[in-house]
This record gives sequence, C-alpha cells and structure tokens, in this order.
Amino acid sequence: MALELCLYPNETHICNFILQMDFLIKTEKDVDLLVDQGIIFSRLGDNATVATMFNNLSIQITPSQSIYHVICKKLKEHYARRWNRTMANLKTVYVGDIWNGTATAAAIILIVLTFVQTIFSIVTFVAN
Repeated sequence: MALELCLYPNETHICNFILQMDFLIKTEKDVDLLVDQGIIFSRLGDNATVATMFNNLSIQITPSQSIYHVICKKLKEHYARRWNRTMANLKTVYVGDIWNGTATAAAIILIVLTFVQTIFSIVTFVAN
C-alpha cells in the first residue's frame, strides 16, 4: 500500500481493493460470510481480527476514483430495491433448505384448498 501510494498515486489498485473490502466488512459476521462463500481465506485464526485489520488498513487511504466504484454503485442500487431485499428474505427464511421449502409449499397448498372450499361452500349455499 505504501509503495503504491508513493510511486503510483494515480493507479491505486491495491488501495482500492482494500477500500472495497472495508466497505464490505464491518463486523465479524461479514468476515464469516465471506469465508464461508470462499471469497477470502484467513490464516489469522479469528475472523474478528480480520475485520479489525481491514477496518484499520483503510484509515490512512485517501479515496480516489476506484475501479470498483461501478460495482459498489450497482450493489447499492440492487440493495436499495425493496423487491430484491424481500426476495432474499423469502429465500433465506422460507426456502432456505428442503424442510422449510416443503413446509412453505404445504402451507400454501393448504391455504389455497381452504379458500377453494370456502368458495364452493358459499356457491352451494347460495344455489340451495
């Protein structure tokens, strides 16, 4: 980082990457997610240490036009859409694994069948 900031101030690819990771990592849970997904690999032992490291590395970096700027902008726009957050919530809560998905499907079928039965009961009552 020091070499890049001193010799190549207009081409700060490593510093931009550090800023990007600091943008993504705020807590230990963020590091847990990135490690579980195989995005980062840590030999520090504790994921809280990794979060602290990325948060402290970016303190001395002055932001410049980043090659990751477009990615961050698209990520923020994607998150800003309520539909995307709702679908992500539905996927994780109701269809996260086979059992939750099966239970959700069974509940939907039960509700639909109850609604159909109610409609038929009303139609039968009115017809008689």
